[in-house]
Amino acid sequence: MQQPRTMSVSPPKAHFEKIFEENNAKVYRFAFKLTGDANRAQEITQLCFVRLWENMHQLKEGQDVFPLLFVYVKNLVIDETRKLYREKKALSLVADNQASQTASSGEKILLQKELATQLQKVVENMPEQRRNVYILSRSEGYSHKEIGQQLSISPATVKNHLTAALQYIRKELLHHFNIDTTQ
Repeated sequence: MQQPRTMSVSPPKAHFEKIFEENNAKVYRFAFKLTGDANRAQEITQLCFVRLWENMHQLKEGQDVFPLLFVYVKNLVIDETRKLYREKKALSLVADNQASQTASSGEKILLQKELATQLQKVVENMPEQRRNVYILSRSEGYSHKEIGQQLSISPATVKNHLTAALQYIRKELLHHFNIDTTQ
């Protein structure tokens, strides 16, 4: 994270910057150890410090912050893993449901094309900013930070758009393919 240049620095901001400088590398290493992925570790590190900034009012001067950052990282990794699992499970459910209803490989290919076509239609129907975030993340493989820089929005806003996009896609695909998830 680059630090913005300002004439004077407020005490909470100075305290945050000090904590960031002292813990950024440790937080990244821990996130990388948990994820095994440099991009995910960087995103989690950023989200961890965003969460810290949002809770700076709860910190006491001189408090060892790393245990709190440790918990943030662990929870962010768990949350992200759950979201990825749910996303893959939903797409797998759609694919399995359609595959189980067909017998020939030709029909399977047609269903895969239908799924791809329907996914494209759903993505096209999203609001522009949400669609751009989804495409940059899922099709182009950019991190939340990179998307935020390209679209001039915060990584947290990127995350919110992506979460909304994935929920919308899941809902629309399940509805289109008439799949009941209450099983």
